[in-house]
Amino acid sequence: MKGIAALWPLTLVMLGLIAGCASGPGEGSQEEAVKACSQALPPCFAPGPVEQPFVARGNEPFWRVIVEPGQLEVERMGVEPVALRYDMVEQSSTERTFRAEGDGIRVELKAASQLCRDSMSGMPYPRQVRLAINGEATSGCGGDPEELLLGPEWVVEDIGGRGIVDSSRVTLNFQEDQRVSGRASCNQFSGGWNLTGEGLEFTPMASTKKACAPALMNQEDRFLSLLGEVRRFDIGRHGELLLVTGDGRLIRAFQSTD
Repeated sequence: MKGIAALWPLTLVMLGLIAGCASGPGEGSQEEAVKACSQALPPCFAPGPVEQPFVARGNEPFWRVIVEPGQLEVERMGVEPVALRYDMVEQSSTERTFRAEGDGIRVELKAASQLCRDSMSGMPYPRQVRLAINGEATSGCGGDPEELLLGPEWVVEDIGGRGIVDSSRVTLNFQEDQRVSGRASCNQFSGGWNLTGEGLEFTPMASTKKACAPALMNQEDRFLSLLGEVRRFDIGRHGELLLVTGDGRLIRAFQSTD
């Protein structure tokens, strides 16, 4: 299918349960599931509780499914939305399956916690989904892209293809109130971030005014300048955060293990 690229499978846990690759009762330890997550390519994520409602969508033709406690709503192009109560939930260490039937349609939604990209916008999503309506299957993405940004501190390892100064530290912390903060090399900085329909943008950053060695100050200026030119983000093959400017330059960072 053209539109949204989906790769199968790993775990989705939703509706108030723990998300990502945590296994359910009797399905092996959470440590084993997290280890499997870390070895997956493309990477999977264990970002915490899944938001409600959970929204999945696909393209060509457009569809959207909204899962709330006890109810599943299906929207399709040219068809009136249908809200059904799902009457069966299957779960395993690799996926969740929701089933619902009524109003002449039979719906099955499978969801997994592994990276998925919308091939129309390029936006990465934390969930892969597969929707079948009356046996006709299509694939898509689900969840909120901000789940991929929130969580542990990101430690920058490259700024615009020039690496970073030895023994220096550049960090990013994304917060749920759309604030971002961190260390720019010498000084602490803070500002705002916003996910648009197709990308990611940062507001101008405020920073402290400490003076450091010229090499660190130059790196700091370069980092904050490039941050202001970011237009989208992606997640790399090894789970790294890629902040991409309009002309394709990158800030590359990995989650802190401290």
